[in-house]
Amino acid sequence: MDGQRILKEAQKIASEFSFWMVSGNIAHLYGHVYETPEKKYELEIKFGEDFPDSPPQLIYHNAIKNLLGNVKLNKLRMWTPGSAVVDILKELNLKIQETMKKTTNVQQPVQISEVKIEQADSEEYITPDLDAYPPELENNIQINSSDALFYSEPTDQVPSKAEDYPIESSKTTQQEKYEESIEEPQPIGVEISTELGLIQQYYAYDQKGQNPADITIYMTLTITKTFIIDINFMEYPQKPIISLPEQLINILGNPYESINMLKKWNVKKPVHIIDILHEIENNLQIITHIENEAKKILNEYKCEEIEGEITKLKVHLVTYGFKEYVLELDLTAYPKPPEVILSSELQNIIHTPINSLNSYKNWKENESEPVEIIREIAWLVDKNSRINFEIELLNEHYKDLKYENTTQTLKLNMKGKMKTQDITFEFQINLPKDYPMKMPNIKVLNEFEIDTHEKIKSDLQSSFKDFFEEWTPYSYLIDLFNLISEKIFEVSVVACVICHKIECPTCGIRIAGRRESCHVECPHCERAYHKHCWEQTIKSFGKCGFCLKPPPPEMIY
Repeated sequence: MDGQRILKEAQKIASEFSFWMVSGNIAHLYGHVYETPEKKYELEIKFGEDFPDSPPQLIYHNAIKNLLGNVKLNKLRMWTPGSAVVDILKELNLKIQETMKKTTNVQQPVQISEVKIEQADSEEYITPDLDAYPPELENNIQINSSDALFYSEPTDQVPSKAEDYPIESSKTTQQEKYEESIEEPQPIGVEISTELGLIQQYYAYDQKGQNPADITIYMTLTITKTFIIDINFMEYPQKPIISLPEQLINILGNPYESINMLKKWNVKKPVHIIDILHEIENNLQIITHIENEAKKILNEYKCEEIEGEITKLKVHLVTYGFKEYVLELDLTAYPKPPEVILSSELQNIIHTPINSLNSYKNWKENESEPVEIIREIAWLVDKNSRINFEIELLNEHYKDLKYENTTQTLKLNMKGKMKTQDITFEFQINLPKDYPMKMPNIKVLNEFEIDTHEKIKSDLQSSFKDFFEEWTPYSYLIDLFNLISEKIFEVSVVACVICHKIECPTCGIRIAGRRESCHVECPHCERAYHKHCWEQTIKSFGKCGFCLKPPPPEMIY
């Protein structure tokens, strides 16, 4: 069905005859082609899906059928896609007038009770009287030849003289009362009614007041997104007055600056109001894309819309210890990269500017997705939270520990003893970018100092190899350093301050080296004791036998 062609046909018909849309449908017209003081010769026009390839269907009402019988029109029979419907109506009008002239005697009015109305064919549609329509159709739009294209649903006219169609007085009274209660809407110009007809084909709308061109349009973009747009075009072809809700202004800005058809409005050659609405809807297709992108994020992360905002989301990231971080994502610029707003706490966790993220630097319009940026941020949050957690574990066991966040380098010093010589092992751990998916790199900074101690050097290298061969993302640095610590103690020659023996004289276990060692250190001088020797010393003297300082209460046995 060619809607534009039907509209042009309706306009041509309106310039010659009085016709209405039935129930607001431009493809179904109702009106009359000729009238006398006594009656109107009415018919309906229905445009089919194949119009204009096929002619419209004409449905004649009783006045025409009673006068002409089986109506045959040449222009209808010889229809081509280039034919005009108004020419068919003109031929029908002429045929009615010619037939009436041939009638030599003016027929006297007859009683309705004497009129025999032929039964309509079962397949023929006859428009009911106005009182058969629901009240809301009283404000429909009309077509007439003088000043309106669309108007309210028509009603069969009551005869001007009661004696022409005598009926029961009770029915006459009811009909007169009904017609008196009907308020005729104000007629509107052809241009405005044309615009209303076009709008009605695409959008649902409500008339705001008495002005039929001051309307509220309901623009539905997605299942969950319908927007209300107010528009007044009563002064058409002057520029219409358009009011957008704040949510749409946040996306489109001032419509008189962002909508090309409003910016370039030409009173002499005005565009249709429907074209402006189509441009607004096209510009708002971003909302559909944003909703699709939001669904992708929602499938992976907890998120919610920010109240009063269409393009902004709050995304919740949960990491180690079920700690939650929240970021805001603004998709207004999509398909360009979104704006990401991080809290100061979240910035301190990821240690990376948003524009330095790989997903941001490598963004490709119409290919990249906002969820990719969220994934990278979430990965950095997980990674750095994991590192922070590991450093806390290491700090609980090793005091001499430093971590450089910018280089992701960790340095740890561990004391040992080679025979009678004290030595400090200096370790440096470099965490890879993909840690903990990839294992760290570890080296001994003062390796030259332990070159003469082949046993400890060999044991350390063996420890590194064994640990990294079994590395998984669930391995922790604390496990590595515990293993290193054990190796250092195993080769260290450490004797008890009290008994000067490596094995405890009470239990026979070495003072260091094994997982189960008889070992304790003075918190003040850090001298090594067998645990049993320490207990005996504290019990006898109440203080360290080397520095002579009393231990804290928790070390008193």
